[in-house]
Amino acid sequence: MGPPVSGTPLSWQELQQVAPIARQGAVEQLLSLWKRQKDRSDLEPLWGDEIEYTLVSLDADSSRATLLLNQEDILRKEESQCSSAEEVILRHGSEPWNEVKLQAEWARHMVEATPGEPYGGDVMDLLRVEGNMKRRRKLIGQFLSPDQHPVPLCVFPGLGEKGQFTLPESPDETSLEQICCPIPRYIMMTQNLLARRQRRVESYIPVFRDEQTKTPFHDNSVSFEYPAEHPPGNGKEGHVHLDGIGLGVGNCCIQVTFQAPNEIEARWLHDQMIALGPVMLALTAATPIYKGYLVDTEVRWGRTSECFDDRTPEELATTPPRYSWNRTYISQEKPANMESKYPLTPMNESVKQRLLDGGMDEPLAMHYATILSRDPIVLNRTDLENFDLNGTGIFDVYYSTVWQHVRLKIPLTDDGPGWRVEFRPMEVQLTDFDNAAFAIFMYLLSRAITDLHLNFYVPIDQLGDSMERAQKRNAALEERFWFRRTGCRLHMHHHHIINGEDPKDPSSFPGLVNIVRAYLQYNNTPMMEQKKIMPYLDVISKRASGELPTPAQWMRSFVTGHEEYQRDSYVNEKIRYDLIQEIVRMEDS
Repeated sequence: MGPPVSGTPLSWQELQQVAPIARQGAVEQLLSLWKRQKDRSDLEPLWGDEIEYTLVSLDADSSRATLLLNQEDILRKEESQCSSAEEVILRHGSEPWNEVKLQAEWARHMVEATPGEPYGGDVMDLLRVEGNMKRRRKLIGQFLSPDQHPVPLCVFPGLGEKGQFTLPESPDETSLEQICCPIPRYIMMTQNLLARRQRRVESYIPVFRDEQTKTPFHDNSVSFEYPAEHPPGNGKEGHVHLDGIGLGVGNCCIQVTFQAPNEIEARWLHDQMIALGPVMLALTAATPIYKGYLVDTEVRWGRTSECFDDRTPEELATTPPRYSWNRTYISQEKPANMESKYPLTPMNESVKQRLLDGGMDEPLAMHYATILSRDPIVLNRTDLENFDLNGTGIFDVYYSTVWQHVRLKIPLTDDGPGWRVEFRPMEVQLTDFDNAAFAIFMYLLSRAITDLHLNFYVPIDQLGDSMERAQKRNAALEERFWFRRTGCRLHMHHHHIINGEDPKDPSSFPGLVNIVRAYLQYNNTPMMEQKKIMPYLDVISKRASGELPTPAQWMRSFVTGHEEYQRDSYVNEKIRYDLIQEIVRMEDS
């Protein structure tokens, strides 16, 4: 959710007063930073991943699964263990815990875990990704009891259901304050977002209609306590109602970040990753259940966007959400006619002009200007009062609170990571093997894009259409996505995008997996090493062909085949318990 904010963040009333000054400071810090880093070169292809885990307690006596609000306790124990490990290193030279890092996330039932250091690009580094992911779960599990587990689960199936679904239990049942991590940044960000939008959160998901689903179907339950100035909305027939920020932000995903050789290559890679977003979102679909009901969508993306939406009612028709798919390509080599037919908003023309006057080219200035034109939702007064032109605090807070599906990451320090691209749309998978498969595949594809200068551009409006399609039930098998093949852009099935079209057709697309395989050969990777990578690539290939189900398809099948399922769309506590128990078993097997 972005960098920590030291000190006390400003309230919404205070933010409104300082917003023009803060925006100007962010622009000047960005220009200063960009001028220092625009010619930087980092030839080593470093990369890494982030996985968010859901903490779950499984009570065998009651056959009940509940969310475990133990984030702070886990991080406190991990910090203590790391300190002890440093003493071991000094005395014995071993490094037991430096391969894994744990971090806080917005919700207290979540823990983010990353490798301790970036991976390199050789095959041996790729082959240790899965093992590193296993170590992350094992490390978190050490701070839990035997019936508690870190589960790579995108959305807990009972999150937001009326009643008690967390441990420890709260006398207020399900309050937002109970779920939100007690870090000032997260608390104030949430309060400011609600204050800016001027109304309660309302996200509606079409329920999955089964044989015995109630008609009409109304979800009138509310998840949180409502202040008088923000009363709950009315339920929408045929839809599950999400009415709290935590029901969207408390979802888990896997993100992968790649270091590019320089700014030019990072901007090219950024643009190609944009077109891949809908494809990989649908292929990793893992969210078929919300608030205890099967729904007719299978990914978290739209729900997170709607639950974390700070737009006022007047902005809904003209301004994209803060959490959304990209609206700007930024490479100077982008083809013509890729921009949207709709105006790019928000757009503060003075911000854009200042970036142009400072030396940025048009595509990059447009990209940063539309982000910095938004209102800040979290800032620290100290950063404003002690403004440092060569610092990054104000800019970084602005930039990190706009969540697009692909993010260009400018180097923040001279000796830290270089120009990077973060790929954000994928859903977290149910096993370490599958998470490793998608991370490795995306890394190899990023290298092929960079080294072979692959072109996947599609017009921005077609990208938006594909992102909508990616959220539908069984999108990986049934939907077509806009994709570029030789000389044109057309709707293509996942199978053809991933595994290729008829090779006898000279204009056919070879498929992304085949491109990765060809890249390994192009890179003179020894055959034995290629064979070790193939099982991971097979996961991607078989998902696209339908030979392997997505996590969402597998979970939906588990629920509908359960002896207690009444074909009424409802996933009761026993089914949820058995489902998560089976996921834990798969992880440990």
